[in-house]
Amino acid sequence: MAGVEVLKTVDLRKYFGGVRALDGVSISIREGEFVGLIGPNGSGKSTLFNVISGIYHPDGGDVYLYGEKVTGLPPYELYRRGLVRGFQVPRLWHGMTVVENSATAARDRRGDGPFSAILRRKEWLQWEERSLVKRVHDVLEKLSLTRVALNRASEISGGQMKLTDISRALMGEARILLLDEPTAGVAPKLAQDIFKLLERLNSEGLTIFVIEHRLEVLFNHVERVIVMHEGRVLVEGPPEKVAEDPRVLDAYLGSA
Repeated sequence: MAGVEVLKTVDLRKYFGGVRALDGVSISIREGEFVGLIGPNGSGKSTLFNVISGIYHPDGGDVYLYGEKVTGLPPYELYRRGLVRGFQVPRLWHGMTVVENSATAARDRRGDGPFSAILRRKEWLQWEERSLVKRVHDVLEKLSLTRVALNRASEISGGQMKLTDISRALMGEARILLLDEPTAGVAPKLAQDIFKLLERLNSEGLTIFVIEHRLEVLFNHVERVIVMHEGRVLVEGPPEKVAEDPRVLDAYLGSA
């Protein structure tokens, strides 16, 4: 059962010239929810994620995280508060291995700075490194990435890149995970597997808010769907109710 409200937007507005990408968007996500965000191309979905995650500054309205107003905070500050963002095209370091990409996202590593390295005992630093290796191994095993762990990011498939992106969120101890089309460009079977994985992570306590175009996949896993159209929230509710709403059908057909 969903808990307290962890993410809220109030009357968010974002303009690009004369285009109203966000035109008064108010949403609420509760702890432990698995929520889908859908809508025709150009409806404002990615812009909403970009504003929530601090990439864009809104032209109006506010964003709240765990009841605290975080409007306009940079992405790294939101990351420290537990909000982690994944992109449609994973932003990996392609010259680094899967292990290295995952490890770089680890939270609260104390041995990296010059002062900590000098002041902390060698035994402590070795223990911290061993602990990090175990965490990376556990995360990659959970995501079925161990067999490509030592491959460079440029050498793995598109689906594995998506999973590596998710691994960094887990290494960063995400409390709220925003994903922008995690199944874009992957085979149908892997798309189902990715959503089964997300459902499992959600059952373990991770709050997930995901943009997805593959409605036949999304509707089988999320508990609530928010539909956007022309920069506004058109309708929201359980997947089965949203699928039957004539306004949703009109929005999609009208964009064709």
